[in-house]
Amino acid sequence: MRHRRSAAATKAQTRAYGERVALIASQLRDEIDAPATPAGRPVLVMLMGFPGVGKSHVARLLAARLGAAHVATDQLRSRLFIAATYAPEENVTVFGAADALLDGLLADGHRVVLDATHLRRSYRSAPLATAARRGVPVVPVRVVADDAETLARLAERRVARADGDHSDADERVFRRMREQPFEPPDGEYLEIVNGAALDDEVARILAAVERACASAS
Repeated sequence: MRHRRSAAATKAQTRAYGERVALIASQLRDEIDAPATPAGRPVLVMLMGFPGVGKSHVARLLAARLGAAHVATDQLRSRLFIAATYAPEENVTVFGAADALLDGLLADGHRVVLDATHLRRSYRSAPLATAARRGVPVVPVRVVADDAETLARLAERRVARADGDHSDADERVFRRMREQPFEPPDGEYLEIVNGAALDDEVARILAAVERACASAS
């Protein structure tokens, strides 16, 4: 009975969050990494990639160099749900909050690095529509890494979580998600390898982002 009450309470909380996404986004905006003032032309850098490849690390590097806000769905999930279930209705709330944050930041002229798996086209439809509505260029970037290194990072996460790591994904989650093929975006996208040459990889992506901004001006 206690388990059923807890599950019902969690479902009610998720439903309540889903009905107040815009309000939640405004309350969480001060908690994300966003510059005080916009830097350069607004742009959406949409990261894609499997758990454990280092998306958040790459996102922080890109955001710092671009003067961009870093919106991470893992961070939003950990802030909203003490015990994440990754249930469909929970995902709707988390991604709804991320999209509301994205919309507000782009409206204010900020650059945004959106940090989520984004492995399916359906997951990317909302942020793409938001960027189009705001007239902002989109640079899709897939983050990849060596499988052995990724599994090693996920194993370390189970032992001791690094500062700023909000993900609950482990080796099982990685292997399960790898069973489903990545659905690439329509059109071109960039790929960055999280490895020994990461600094050079980041510089290459930064140059591409600035080119996209210049072309959209």
